[in-house]
Amino acid sequence: MLAIALRRTAMAIPILLGVTAIIFLLMTVLPGDPAAAFIGDDSSKEEIARIRSDLGLDDPLPVRYAHWLGDAVSGDLGYSPYRRREVTDLLGQAWVNTAVLAGCSAVFGLTLGVVLGFAAGVRRGSLTDRLISSFSLTGLSIPSFFLAVLMLILFSATLNVLPSGGAVLDEGPVEFLRHLLMPMIAGSLATVAITARVTRASIVETYGADFVQTLRAKGLGAVDTIRHVLKNAISPVLTTSGLQIGYLLGGSVLVETIFRWPGMGLLVFNAISARDLLVVQGATLVIALTFVLVNLVVDLMQATIDPRLRRAVG
Repeated sequence: MLAIALRRTAMAIPILLGVTAIIFLLMTVLPGDPAAAFIGDDSSKEEIARIRSDLGLDDPLPVRYAHWLGDAVSGDLGYSPYRRREVTDLLGQAWVNTAVLAGCSAVFGLTLGVVLGFAAGVRRGSLTDRLISSFSLTGLSIPSFFLAVLMLILFSATLNVLPSGGAVLDEGPVEFLRHLLMPMIAGSLATVAITARVTRASIVETYGADFVQTLRAKGLGAVDTIRHVLKNAISPVLTTSGLQIGYLLGGSVLVETIFRWPGMGLLVFNAISARDLLVVQGATLVIALTFVLVNLVVDLMQATIDPRLRRAVG
């Protein structure tokens, strides 16, 4: 187990460095001048030059990247002159809000996806299987932002039964659920569809394995057989789940923006619009780190469930 954790951690370091380098380069090629965006395009050239010097934008690109990376390793992601707050403070609150939304979306999406996929897998070729497969394909085909807009039109503008957006975390569970319901469903639709398809495929493949026939020949009951099937079929489901949780924690920019959910997605969207480079770079780093940590946890869970992975590493 320790060997798996060390190997995955060693692989994560160059990935994170590559992500930081790519996003830093992308921020430099965006159109517009961050200094002019900060004080206004109608400012004098002298004022813009002074702001560029204060923000360190006159330094060579490698120097700027090295300074930012060194500060980031020490936990200092800089100061946002646009928000007049430390970037770490902005990211901390936004990450908590996204974690709440992503956690609820993950529980809802993964649970429903596993249930639907299991029902389709054990009833392969039946009407239930065809209906669930059609639903999964539809879920993969509908963009989350399109579903979000439809839900806003139906439940907020037309029926007026759910709030149109925002996050309420301290006004009781009922009000919290009313604000959470639409972004949770819109954000988790793809998770439900992917998890259902992967679960179905894994269940069908495992049921066709020789050991299942052996268990049945020994007279093992249906419940015990299903337990063995699930244990062997869960590995690919966990892998997909890790990717989906990482995506949800990364923040769905469009869903959070449409529902005005104050998470990482909305923060990045506003930061890109304002050319707030430090916030974008810090948010990208946090998202990448979160994604890596989630998948590390999933790998350890897989190794715990499937001894073959531990033997492969050893």
